[in-house]
Order: sequence, then C-alpha cells, then structure tokens
Amino acid sequence: MSTLLKAVFFAGFLLFSANVMSKDRDFSLSFGNVQAKTLNFELSNAKSVSVFVYNSAHDELFSENLADGDHVTKTYDLQSFEPGTYYLVAESEVKIEKYKIQISAGNVMEVEKTPVSTINKPEYTISGHMAKLHMSDVKGPVSISVYDLSNTTYYTSEREYADGKVDITFNLNPQTANQYIIRVEENGNIFNKMISLR
Repeated sequence: MSTLLKAVFFAGFLLFSANVMSKDRDFSLSFGNVQAKTLNFELSNAKSVSVFVYNSAHDELFSENLADGDHVTKTYDLQSFEPGTYYLVAESEVKIEKYKIQISAGNVMEVEKTPVSTINKPEYTISGHMAKLHMSDVKGPVSISVYDLSNTTYYTSEREYADGKVDITFNLNPQTANQYIIRVEENGNIFNKMISLR
C-alpha cells in the first residue's frame, strides 16, 4: 500500500456517529390523496432536496429545489400530462428516491407510495487532508478508487461489505496533488467526489 495514501477502517464510535448524522439528514416523503391528476406530497426533514419529474423516456419534464424545512408540502398539477408512466424523483445530499406514477387514458392517476428504488449516496467528512467516506445499506460489491487529475491512482479496492456499511478514512497528501477524486461504484451507480486541498 502506498505511503502517500493510507486507508484506515473505522468502527465503534465513528460508525455510530456517522449513522446518527445520516439519519438526521435523511428526508422522508409521503403522498396525500391523489385526486384526478393532482399530486400532493409532503417532505419531512427536507434539507437541500431537489424534486424532478421524468417520463418513461427519461426526459425531465420539470424540476424544483425545495426550501429547507421540517415539513414541506407540495402540490403538482399534472393535467397536461398524456397517459403513460412517469417518475417523481427526490434527491438530497445523502439519498435518491424514485416513485412511479401511472396516468391512464381515463385521466386516472395512480401513485406507488413505496419507492421503486432508493439509492444511499456516499457521505464525506473532510478535515484538512483527511477525507472520511461513509456508506450505509450497500448491497453487493463496492468499488472505490482514489486518483488525481493526472489519473495517477493512489488507492483501489473492490469488495463486499457483509454488514452493508463502508467506513474508510483517506490521508490525502497535499504535497503529491492539489486535488483528488474519490470514485465510488455500487450497484451500477457511480459517484465522484472531488476534494481540493489548497
């Protein structure tokens, strides 16, 4: 293992505090009554949440960045939407939830109130040249690599985490590079985080 970069696995208090921090930042989405083609929903603990609506061809129909709040209530009028399948996606710093909306020919709208997919994003805590990576609820192998803007790789790993949690701290050397990229791939999702040290 390179002396320039050292990965240290943490457990105990750090793992507990990271989980508590994650739960404090998670939003919760719940749907109200669906009437005609009007969609009502509430977001609890909405911190930096963006909402997008896509059609089945993955065309974005509209998006909105919601104001922070303990409870944010929204109503979307989908009267202009043709019959078909649509998706409402809510995304924060820590997760992405995707919900399916079906509009039938008779202008009847059905909403699946359980997300069709939930993605927990990698979380980072940066202190000086130390970068802590935390992930929860991972399923299957996770591929992690750290490299600089010249594509010099300092760390690479692919493994499964039996407990579904990833906690790694990277010691990034500012004398080797000004910027590092941490690339995480899990279940077909790729997340890149650029860290500037100077």
